[in-house]
Amino acid sequence: MDELLINKYLNKKGIAIMGQGFSYDKNMQRNDIVSQVDLIIEFHKLLLGGNLTGLSKIKSTIGREVESYKVQIRKLQKNYSYVSSKTCTNEIENIILSNGKIMLEKANKAINYIYEHDYFGVIRRSMNREEICLGKVDKSNLRKNNEKIEVCTIKGMTYNLVEEDLYNYIKKLQRKEINIDEEELIKLFVHGSHLSFNSFDYLRGLCSYPKDFLKFWERYRDSRKDNTREIYNIQNEECKGSRKARNDEQLLNGLKKSLKYESKNFII
Repeated sequence: MDELLINKYLNKKGIAIMGQGFSYDKNMQRNDIVSQVDLIIEFHKLLLGGNLTGLSKIKSTIGREVESYKVQIRKLQKNYSYVSSKTCTNEIENIILSNGKIMLEKANKAINYIYEHDYFGVIRRSMNREEICLGKVDKSNLRKNNEKIEVCTIKGMTYNLVEEDLYNYIKKLQRKEINIDEEELIKLFVHGSHLSFNSFDYLRGLCSYPKDFLKFWERYRDSRKDNTREIYNIQNEECKGSRKARNDEQLLNGLKKSLKYESKNFII
């Protein structure tokens, strides 16, 4: 991506790249969140149909999110069978055994729901309109200052479904344990963006996918494979054990936290 050229283009569109993160009040109320959703919509509309191919090599990530989920589900289904067959388990594996099957069922239902509700129509619309996503759209990276839209960094900018920016914002709010009505935000975004019912259904499916729980589970699975490969390359066993313990604690906390907002029956 040629940031200098794209910065000039964005400036012409009324978007300034500031190059530093923004401070903001962490105690967000409903009005703050709704205003941010409105700003995301405004940002998208300014760039709609902006073919930047001649200016920079912005990559396309259209469809990659859902495809990565399908691969993730297959991996974790195999891992669940492996963990179930073991006699000795730790606290992380106990959580996987208690919740993994339910979460995989939720994941499969979410993916099926997405495909059954005109997912390819959403993709066609995005490609035809040359939609651009910022990637990080929370208040630390996107704000409005005296009628001017300001962005900290455009490193996450891609050609993608505009719905993905709202989805990323919803996940950010969930991780911060901010009480939100996900369906209300989806409706505000779809109506404000003048999108169709298939966009509404796509976002409902995405928000029903237990992304964070499966992400931490996959990291745990991968860490066990890495430990097996590296055991002969680490001389200081005490250091290795300490690092592994810290990693496991982070994964355990991540699994527990994600269960609070992803174990509920959100939409489907």
